[in-house]
Amino acid sequence: MKTIIEFMADSHKACDDEFAHAEEAVLNGKWEEAAPAFKRFHDAMIQHFRMEEEILFPALQSAGGPAGPVQIMLMEHAQMKDLFGQMAAALTGKDAQDYGGISETLLIVMQQHNHKEEQILYPIADHILAAQRETLLGRMHSL
Repeated sequence: MKTIIEFMADSHKACDDEFAHAEEAVLNGKWEEAAPAFKRFHDAMIQHFRMEEEILFPALQSAGGPAGPVQIMLMEHAQMKDLFGQMAAALTGKDAQDYGGISETLLIVMQQHNHKEEQILYPIADHILAAQRETLLGRMHSL
C-alpha cells in the first residue's frame, strides 16, 4: 500500500510532466498542440487540488492536524489558480512571451508548494491519518 506521501508525490510528478509538455508546445509555437496540452495540465492540477481540498485536508483537520499549514496550502492553490487563468489568456492570445513569464512564476510557486507538502504536510498526514490511509487514498483515487 502506498503512503500519502508516495501517492501525492506521484500526482505532483504527473502534473509537472503535463506542465512541461504545455510549456514546450507554447515556447516552440506549436499552438495546435499547446491548447490540449495546457488543458491536460490544468485538469491534472485541478484534480490534484480536489484530492487535497475535498478529502485530504478536511480529514487532516478533523483528526486534529495543524490548521496553519493547510491554510497556507489553500492560499497557494488560489494563487496558482490565478496564474492558470493568466496562462490561459496568454495561450488564447498566442503570446508565448507572456505565457513563458507566467509559467516561470508558476513553476517556482509549484516547486516551493510541492516541497512543503512532500516534506512537511504529507508526512504529518501519513502519521495522523495512518488508520484511515487506505480509505482516504481510495477516495482520492476515485475522484
